[in-house]
Amino acid sequence: MAWFRSPSRPTGRPVKGVKRQQVDLFLLYLGSLTAVLAVMALIVRAGFVAGEMADTRSQLLLIGDDLSNLPPPQAGLERDLQETRKDFATAHQQVEWFQAGGDQAIAHLGELRSLGPLPQPLPGQTLIWQQGPDWISLVRPLDAAGQDNRGGPRVWLRISQGLEPVALRLQQLDLALGVAIVVALVLSAGTSLLLTRRAVQPLQRSLVRLRQFSLDASHELRGPLAALVANAEMGVLDAGSQAPAQQRRFEAIASAAHQMEQLVNDLLLLARQDELRLELPQRLDLSLLLEQQLRLLRDGLTLRQQQLSVDLQPGLIVQGQPSLLQRLFRNLIDNARRYTPEGGTITVQAHRQGQQALVAVTDNGIGLRPEELPLVFDRFWRASPDRSDGGSGLGLSIASRLCQAHGGSIQVSSRPGEGSRFEVTLPLALGLRD
Repeated sequence: MAWFRSPSRPTGRPVKGVKRQQVDLFLLYLGSLTAVLAVMALIVRAGFVAGEMADTRSQLLLIGDDLSNLPPPQAGLERDLQETRKDFATAHQQVEWFQAGGDQAIAHLGELRSLGPLPQPLPGQTLIWQQGPDWISLVRPLDAAGQDNRGGPRVWLRISQGLEPVALRLQQLDLALGVAIVVALVLSAGTSLLLTRRAVQPLQRSLVRLRQFSLDASHELRGPLAALVANAEMGVLDAGSQAPAQQRRFEAIASAAHQMEQLVNDLLLLARQDELRLELPQRLDLSLLLEQQLRLLRDGLTLRQQQLSVDLQPGLIVQGQPSLLQRLFRNLIDNARRYTPEGGTITVQAHRQGQQALVAVTDNGIGLRPEELPLVFDRFWRASPDRSDGGSGLGLSIASRLCQAHGGSIQVSSRPGEGSRFEVTLPLALGLRD
């Protein structure tokens, strides 16, 4: 059975900040506006091309009607005809006369352009359109009177128009549309900055008030909870063995108060870490920090008959805040302890991986299903619906935020029934990088 891995991202499920949301909204607005302007430009361009081609066809039809009233020029008089009708050459137009069934023009007028032989007309067809990459032409009979014995035309006209003027006007249109789009985007960028800033201001104020409320509430609750815990513990001592029922009540109150106190501390830590700022970061030995943390947790693992396997590479120096990194790895190990059965094994490894320190905490507990992996780092989410183990559901969320605050990343891979593996990568201190 394959291990399922959470999607690769900086810290599991990082929460976007208000500024990041403002940037996303700004880019979405500009992207949408660019798409709309591009579609409109394409529509205008297509309409312009269609209109130009319709005008060109109309001009060729009019020229054909005018020339149909004139006899074909005699051979040898083309030079005189060219001199008298120079307007055709300047307009990129050409007129050719063909004998029925002939491949070569018997005379031509205007711009010299090789268009190849005439297309074969269908029976009864009197108008034929030809088009090349830079020209369009109309093929028609000279007149209805000049017919052969079979009723077909004796002379055909081919009137062609070069598309260079159309291409030039199309380039000018493209340039004008491009300039208009750029100007519109520049003007819209300034407007969208103001709009997005105003749009996220209520959200920013709400987040600030919510964060401040969390900080204030956590601070205010810590005092009463400490008093509650102290009085409950005193009640347990005063009740003694003389009043076992009363003692059990005080023990339940003390346990619940301890859980509430831990929850308040977790919420306070999350509220402080929402801005992802470290206070007085320093260089520290990550391997030594892990050894100290494991020394404190080893006795608790022994009581649960859980084995601890440790493999730490010495000399992993990182930049960070020791108390927060201790909390990060304590939460991961505590999570492994909660979901590993008695007799199970928890493995903690730390080694260098390129320019980063990799710390992996692996257990052989209940594991996670693939659909649960994206939820692991959400606040208050629990793999087990009951909370009999005393957890608050904030441990992994706190680990994710602390990891992000240190510029690292955290990922989880798991296999149902066989355990989970959490991998934390932290950048090494600058002096240790290659």
